Amino acid sequence: MRADLVLAQHPAMSLAAKAARGAAWTILSSVGGRAIGVIGTLVVTRFLAPSEVGEVGTAAIIVTSVNWLTTLGFGQYVIVRGRTEPGPEAVWHATVASWVLGLLALGAVALFAVPVAGLVRSYEAALYIPGMALAIGIRRASSVAEKVLVRQLKFRAVGLTLTLGELAYAITTIGFATHGHGGMSVVYGNIAQYSIVTLIILWAAGWRSWATPTPLSWKRFKDMLHFGAPLAMESIAHNAARYWDNLAVRRIFGETATGLYNLSYNLADVPAVHIGEQIGSVLLPSLASLPPERRPRAFERATALLSLIIFPLACGLGAVSNTLVRLTLSEEWQDVAPLLTVLAVLSVFRPVGWVVSSYLQAQERNKPLMYLELGKVVVLIGGIYALSPWGLRASACAVGVAFGLHTFAGIWLVLRNGPSPWVLLSGFVRPLIASGVMSAAVLAIRFTAARFGLDHPGVLLAVEIFVGVAIYVPVAYVLCNRTAKDLLALVKQVMRRRRAGASADED
Repeated sequence: MRADLVLAQHPAMSLAAKAARGAAWTILSSVGGRAIGVIGTLVVTRFLAPSEVGEVGTAAIIVTSVNWLTTLGFGQYVIVRGRTEPGPEAVWHATVASWVLGLLALGAVALFAVPVAGLVRSYEAALYIPGMALAIGIRRASSVAEKVLVRQLKFRAVGLTLTLGELAYAITTIGFATHGHGGMSVVYGNIAQYSIVTLIILWAAGWRSWATPTPLSWKRFKDMLHFGAPLAMESIAHNAARYWDNLAVRRIFGETATGLYNLSYNLADVPAVHIGEQIGSVLLPSLASLPPERRPRAFERATALLSLIIFPLACGLGAVSNTLVRLTLSEEWQDVAPLLTVLAVLSVFRPVGWVVSSYLQAQERNKPLMYLELGKVVVLIGGIYALSPWGLRASACAVGVAFGLHTFAGIWLVLRNGPSPWVLLSGFVRPLIASGVMSAAVLAIRFTAARFGLDHPGVLLAVEIFVGVAIYVPVAYVLCNRTAKDLLALVKQVMRRRRAGASADED
C-alpha cells in the first residue's frame, strides 16, 4: 500500500506532526551538514591566514547583499499567496522576476568589482567577487523552486541539500586549499556547493511546479511588489544585520580582524542558523496553514520548545569556547576564543527572533517586521562604531545588544495579538536558568581541572561536554517539565509516523 494512502486514512497526522517531521528533517540534515562544513572550515584555517579569510568573506558579503537587494519578497509571495492563488501564475511571475533581476544585479557587481570593493577599503576582495557572483547566481536559479517545496511541506529534498552541499563545499575547498589556491579555494567551494544544491532542488520540485509559463501580467507584478516590498526591506535589513557588521569590522579594524571575527561569528551562529532558522523555515508555512485563532497557542508552544533546545547549545558553546579553540585552531587563530564567548549570546536571541518573524509573516504583518529589522541594523552598526575605541571584543558586544533588543521588541508586538505573556516568559526563563546552571558547572570543572594540572584540550573538552549534558538534562526536566514532556511526545510521534510510512512503502 502506498504511504500517501496510509496517511490519508489517518487524519491524526496533524499539521503539527507534519511540521515536526519537517523540522526533524531540516534540523538533522542541517546539523549534519553544518558539522561537515564546520570541520571543513577548521581544516581550511590550517592553510589560509585570517587576512585571506577576511577578504574572501568580504567579497561574499558584497555579492550576497546585491542578491538580497533584488529579491523583493518573491519567496514569501510563493509560500503565502501561491497557496491560495489558482494555477501556476503566481509562481511563474516570481520565477521570471527573480531570474531577470538576479542576472542584471549579479552581472553588474561582477563587472564593477573593483569600485564596489573599494567602498569598504578591501580592494583584494575584488579578486573574489566575480566567482562569488557566479556561485550566488547558480543558487538563485533554484530559489523559487525551493519555496514551492517548502510551501508543500516537502522538506526532505531541502534537508538533503544541506548535507550534500556542505560536503561538496568541504571537499572542494580543502582540496584547492591544500594545493595553494588561497582564498579562491573558498570561491570554488561555494560554486560546487550551490551547484549541488540547485540540481537537487530542481529535480525534487519538478519543472512544472515552478516553471510552467503563463501570460505575464503587470497587474501580477504590481501585486508582488505590494506584498513583497515590506518583506524585501525586512529581508535586506535582516541579512544586513547578519553580515554587514563584517563590513564595518573590515573598515575599522582591517582584514586580519575581519577573518577572526568572521570565523567567531560563524561558529557562534551554528545553533541559531542550523537549528533555529530551520525551525523558522518550517514554522512559516505551518502557521500560514493554521486558522488565525490557533496561531497564538502554536506560537507559545514553538517558542518554549525552541528555547529548551537552543539555549543550552548557545550557552554551552560560550562556556567551552576557550577549550574548543585551543583544540581545533592554530596559534594565529587563538583570538577567536574570547570573541566566540562574546558572540555566543547571538544564538540565544536570534532563533526566537525567527519564530517571531514567522508568526508575523503568517499574519501578513510585514511592515512591523521591516521596522524591527531596520532598527536592529541601526543599533548593530552604530554600536560597533561606538564601541570601536575599546577594541574588537568591545565592538562585538554590539551584536548581543542589537539582537536582544530586536527579540524583545518583536515579542512585544506579538503579545498585542494573542499569546499569553506569562506563558512566553515561562518558556524563555526556565530553560535559560537551566542553561545558566549548566554553564556555571562547566566553568567550575575547567578551573578545577586547571588547579590539578589537567589541561589537555581534547580530554578537557570531552569532560566539559559530559558535565554540561549531565547537568542540563535533569535540571531542565525539573524546571521545564511540561515542555520537556511535550518535546519527548513530539519526537515519539514523529518516529511512529516514520515507521508507519516505512511499513506502508514496504506493503
